[in-house]
Amino acid sequence: MNGPSPDLWSFCLSLYAAPGVAKACLTAQDGHGADVNLLLWAVWLAVQGHDLTAAEVADAEAATRPWREEVVWPLRAVRRRLKTGPLPAPDANTESLRTQVKAAELAAEKVQQSLLQTLPAHRRTGGPVADLLRANLSLLPGGDVLAAVTVPLHADLRDGSGAVLGSPA
Repeated sequence: MNGPSPDLWSFCLSLYAAPGVAKACLTAQDGHGADVNLLLWAVWLAVQGHDLTAAEVADAEAATRPWREEVVWPLRAVRRRLKTGPLPAPDANTESLRTQVKAAELAAEKVQQSLLQTLPAHRRTGGPVADLLRANLSLLPGGDVLAAVTVPLHADLRDGSGAVLGSPA
């Protein structure tokens, strides 16, 4: 791999902006109960040549579950609820609050990604990125949905120099 590896958050921001990725992530989340942060972490590792095991996924799930269930999900529930009610929502005042809750939700997701990034190093196989994407994502609920979008994009997950998307300049 050429160039420095990006932190997980920077990579995810770049990846999420790629065509079809946001929609696939939301489909995996809402339709398959997926944890989008775990999915994006699996993609990040694949692009760096890391092959996940089922045990590593289970460890990551266990390490992040309390934060996700006690912080991320409640913030998401409040943000979504403010779209339609309760009264006085939705109005200008509650939309401002909803924007603040969304910012808090994103900050909570960044904390979860920081936790994922600190997990022990994974074995590096250096295999083809498309194969690693499929393998890593197959270990997670909804992974097939994200794989359908990211595998065709795998060449775009690196910039022209071969550095991983989102790497510092």
